[in-house]
Amino acid sequence: RDARAVDAALGAIRGISGVRGASTSSIAIGGTSVMRVSYAGEIGDLAGALRARGWSVTVGSGAISIRR
Repeated sequence: RDARAVDAALGAIRGISGVRGASTSSIAIGGTSVMRVSYAGEIGDLAGALRARGWSVTVGSGAISIRR
């Protein structure tokens, strides 16, 4: 992936209802980037909203992993 893909992902996540903020804390173009998301709700609800937008989501303990 490239910088535009990272920016597009951030924009898509910021557009989810309940998301108060999203930023990258580590960018690895072509690898795994790390994003911090502040969400007002349950993690399962966020995971569901991401899945509804086409993301593959794995829920862990207090964190989720997403892929497109």
